[in-house]
Amino acid sequence: MPKFRFVKRKSLQKKDDPGKWYASPIVENRLNTGTVCRVVTRNTTTAPTELESGFNLVCDAIPLQLQLGNSVQLGKLGILRLSFGSSGVDNIDAFNAATMIRNVKVIFTPSKELMSAIKDGLSFENAGVVDNGFVYATTRAFKEAQGGGGSGDSGGGSGSGGGIIDPDPLG
Repeated sequence: MPKFRFVKRKSLQKKDDPGKWYASPIVENRLNTGTVCRVVTRNTTTAPTELESGFNLVCDAIPLQLQLGNSVQLGKLGILRLSFGSSGVDNIDAFNAATMIRNVKVIFTPSKELMSAIKDGLSFENAGVVDNGFVYATTRAFKEAQGGGGSGDSGGGSGSGGGIIDPDPLG
C-alpha cells in the first residue's frame, strides 16, 4: 500500500499565506532490474537473465530512436518520447538549435491499461507529518506536539480506492 506524509507548502505568489498541507508520496524501496526480472518471471518458463537481456536490448535501442525523432511504444507499459524547451527569438533566422534548445528530457506516458491496473483497488496509508524538517510518525503525534491534542486524523483524502489509514491508530 503506498504511503504518504503531510507536508506544508506555501504559495510563492502569496508570501503571507501560511500554506496548505499536501500529501507527499513515500517510496518504500527501489527495485533493481534483477529483482524485477525475478519477480516477473517467478511463475514462467522464462529465466530472469533472459528477461534482463531483453530489457538491456530495448534500452540500447531507445536512445537512437528518440534521437531520430520517434516515440517508442513499450508494449502495455506506455510510450517514451523526447521533450525540450527553448529560448525565444524575435526573428526565426536568429534561432540556433545547438545553443538555444535546452532542458531535453524523456517523457514516459503510461498506457491506459497500465494506469487502470494500478488504480484498481488502490488505497493510501498516512505515514505521518513532516513539519520544519521533523517527521512525526502519525497525525495524532503532530497534533499533540502542536498542543492541539490527538483526537483523530483530519483532512486528506485518497485516490480512487480508499481512505486514510493511520498506521498506528493508538498514537
